[in-house]
Amino acid sequence: MASRIFHSLGDQVFETIKELIINNTYHPGVVLQIDKLAGEFGVSTTPVREALLRLEGIGLVDIERNKGAVVTQVSEKRSRYVWEFRRILEAKVARDAAIGCTDDEISAVETKLKKVLEHPDDFSVYQDSDIALHGLLSSHTENPLILESLANLSVHARRIRYFAENGPFREEVIEQVTREHNEIIAALREHNPDKVEAIVTRHLINAEERTKKALSEISGGADNDGK
Repeated sequence: MASRIFHSLGDQVFETIKELIINNTYHPGVVLQIDKLAGEFGVSTTPVREALLRLEGIGLVDIERNKGAVVTQVSEKRSRYVWEFRRILEAKVARDAAIGCTDDEISAVETKLKKVLEHPDDFSVYQDSDIALHGLLSSHTENPLILESLANLSVHARRIRYFAENGPFREEVIEQVTREHNEIIAALREHNPDKVEAIVTRHLINAEERTKKALSEISGGADNDGK
């Protein structure tokens, strides 16, 4: 994957904290203190404060008076909302991709998927293929509001899935997801919008069920977050 280009120190701090929340280094409920974070990152408090405000805007932290920024909870209810919205938006981008994607674009992703099945124990290889597939699906949609919403949903979906799985996915999960990704690729080759939409929707339903099962095992079925 290409290296990220940060336009400012604030962007770098924002992306760093965001990734630490997504991979659950900063667990739900943890209080993020501005002074402490500034010391850890070797920056002033200004970019940290700006980053936390941006993170509040995308729902990863709640800024509470006299307490600071608190990492938001992960729950079955929040997960359900994320997956429901993803199904709505990805149905649209799936149809656009079915019409607009080229054979070369499809083959490039297919190569990455083959590599995953050859190395199911390498989570970074899986992650690269997952980003490539969903990137392909969204690459032929022009509506910037849809794309912005999908990018935000992807952040929450990754965080919920990593939390539910307590880290990188097990090999059997990676193999199962990759088989579903290959079904999407096969449908894209037919350039049939109805078929691609149906398979993408089924894939997202399966992903939600896997996440729901894992969350249920963690919480014992309790939903501790009404948001």
